[in-house]
Amino acid sequence: MEKERLIERLNFVMGKKDCLALAAYFAEIDGGVETLFDLCCSKNETSAFHSAWVLENVLTANPDIFALCLGKIVELFPDIANPSVQRHFSKLLSLGFTACSKNQLQKDVCQLLKKLDMEPVVEKCFELLMEPTTKAAVKVHCMDILAHLSQRYLWVADELPHVIELQMLTSTPALAARGRKVIEAMRKAGYS
Repeated sequence: MEKERLIERLNFVMGKKDCLALAAYFAEIDGGVETLFDLCCSKNETSAFHSAWVLENVLTANPDIFALCLGKIVELFPDIANPSVQRHFSKLLSLGFTACSKNQLQKDVCQLLKKLDMEPVVEKCFELLMEPTTKAAVKVHCMDILAHLSQRYLWVADELPHVIELQMLTSTPALAARGRKVIEAMRKAGYS
């Protein structure tokens, strides 16, 4: 399928099978991943959402490409306003931090992740966590991202449990359960 037709396809309704097929195509074509990143930032909400969904599937199916793209995800995440795109980018960041903590990514990639300025990511995650209209999945991923970053930014370790507890007052049972799990994991690790 030619690139223009693939891009056009992102504007229409699609299911998981369509997404996986598009992910396979975009992973193979020249500049496919870069195109998806560009489309994730577009004003067309449908195209941006579908591009983020396809991008997530490209990156999770291809760890080497994922490793190369982590810096780009960190760079773009703080400026993403589309809630559907936030969901996929926050998930990718959470997966990246988790993979590094479990030594599932190359050490040089994880070292680079440690050297990047994460303050904008921290600020965005706290903002999304405290915003009542943020989708539950985004909040869960932001809790995980902040828990990982609490090892690097001690002030995050101090603030995050309080913010999570505040969120638990009005959250869904699933979000509250995840909040308790994050707080407990931070306590066990000695960060809270």
